[in-house]
Amino acid sequence: MSPLTRTVAIKKTVKVLSKCQSGREYTQKFLQRAYSTSHANSTYYSRTKLFISSHSKALNIALLSGSLLLTYSYYSPKKILSLDTINGIKDYSTNTSGNINMPSPNPKGTETQKSQRSQNDQSVLILNDSKIEAKLHDREESHFVNRGTGIFRYDVAQLPSNHPIEDDHVEQIITIPIESEDGKSIEKDLYFFGIFDGHGGPFTSEKLSKDLVRYVAYQLGQVYDQNKTVFHSDPNQLIDSAISKGFLKLDNDLVIESFRKLFQDPNNTNIANTLPAISGSCALLSLYNSTNSILKVAVTGDSRALICGLDNEGNWTVKSLSTDQTGDNLDEVRRIRKEHPGEPNVIRNGRVLGSLQPSRAFGDYRYKIKEVDGKPLSDLPEVAKLYFRREPRDFKTPPYVTAEPVITSAKIGENTKFIVMGSDGLFELLTNEEIASLVIRWMDKNMNLAPVKAEPGKLPKVIDVSEDKEAQRPAFRYKDNNSSSPSGSNPEYLIEDKNVATHLIRNALSAGGRKEYVSALVSIPSPMSRRYRDDLTVTVAFFGDSGTPSTVSNATSIVMNPEATTKPKPRL
Repeated sequence: MSPLTRTVAIKKTVKVLSKCQSGREYTQKFLQRAYSTSHANSTYYSRTKLFISSHSKALNIALLSGSLLLTYSYYSPKKILSLDTINGIKDYSTNTSGNINMPSPNPKGTETQKSQRSQNDQSVLILNDSKIEAKLHDREESHFVNRGTGIFRYDVAQLPSNHPIEDDHVEQIITIPIESEDGKSIEKDLYFFGIFDGHGGPFTSEKLSKDLVRYVAYQLGQVYDQNKTVFHSDPNQLIDSAISKGFLKLDNDLVIESFRKLFQDPNNTNIANTLPAISGSCALLSLYNSTNSILKVAVTGDSRALICGLDNEGNWTVKSLSTDQTGDNLDEVRRIRKEHPGEPNVIRNGRVLGSLQPSRAFGDYRYKIKEVDGKPLSDLPEVAKLYFRREPRDFKTPPYVTAEPVITSAKIGENTKFIVMGSDGLFELLTNEEIASLVIRWMDKNMNLAPVKAEPGKLPKVIDVSEDKEAQRPAFRYKDNNSSSPSGSNPEYLIEDKNVATHLIRNALSAGGRKEYVSALVSIPSPMSRRYRDDLTVTVAFFGDSGTPSTVSNATSIVMNPEATTKPKPRL
């Protein structure tokens, strides 16, 4: 193809792409062209950029050795960032090489030339500060709980990486009548906080956010009807059993029942109802019983819950109430191998059947069933299998994955200050100690605590007293191997947010308080962003009966905290 022909081809491509951009925020467009020729190797190289106003998005078009490559990035004047220019970005990538490789325009050129061209083609154009802040605060909410039953505030925040976000969450209070010692009936609260880390789409996590608490509450109600004092016990296996039944019943309805209905009638509605079975989701559900101050944490997958407080000597401690249920957890590996003897590949490369990292999850039908009521899924009409995914290798004796949770209990005393729940994307970036220290630092600034002992520029010291640390994956992204202290030797962290969950997300991306890292990682657009960070969902709840603003008059209400909650978006 001659240079002239190539130029015509690029112009036509740009024209088509320009039409695709017509419905976006910015409408003023202009073209900027630059052409260069490598005569030494007879390789013609040209680049064209379509800019949408002076501070918007850029679509990069590169014609390299006869191949058309498209990259999508964000543009802001004088703020162009290559993915390889910030120390640590490469280590943050899930790619083992740390680089996102694209074909070189000159495969026979020098290594330096290849590196330079790779950097030019894999640049991220940084969003301005206002857009960075808008993204960080787009999905946050905070509430004061003025009920005097053990929790006085909770904050939630999310930062998507996938589009749409595959995480979801739920917060709900259920009131139960309890008979007091004098025979009178009083109301007590059950607090539910849930985080659902989806994969393969948002359908399963969305379903869990709507239905999991309802399923668990129904099973708890069955137990309560038989034993009115069940919530007084400390701890109580009947409650654990009810929670497990709620988890398993919902997963059965998601997978078995949805496919059973699909066999009966493969219409569009029943096809759509199988989507939560086709995708998958981990689930982390915490239940705080205000009757006996017992916190129960049920986990299916690799999300994590931490409680933090003071010990008898006044030292801050953090304890994980969950273990990561993945192919790296030796207990989970032994369990699955025992269930599937004679299958050496049941766990391969730390994944179930070499593919799925969580060893427990909702949905994920292709790791659980081959047939329903003796009818193979392959017998369904082709239209009903539109969203089906390929069966994994060595799929012989399902199920390989279960939604049955592992449940732990903890007594919440006056020295237990808060709980942090997060999807695994948070724990890829921060250690348990760092997370607890960051919340303590935030509390010191925003809740008028007594001064926290810490050296300048360092986080306060927190001791991890988790019982099974080896079963938890360590934070592995963005870690400075030269740091001698996991929780405090880095530069001063960022204490800027009124919402403590947003505060954790910001600092998780900061690699120890570096704003340029936050800007870089927030600016990377989907789907490229998934190489560098996961969806992030965080919930923080504070234990106690204090902390409510004095301006609140309704002592039994749940009041939105406007300083830490995203303002509603106007509807057109």
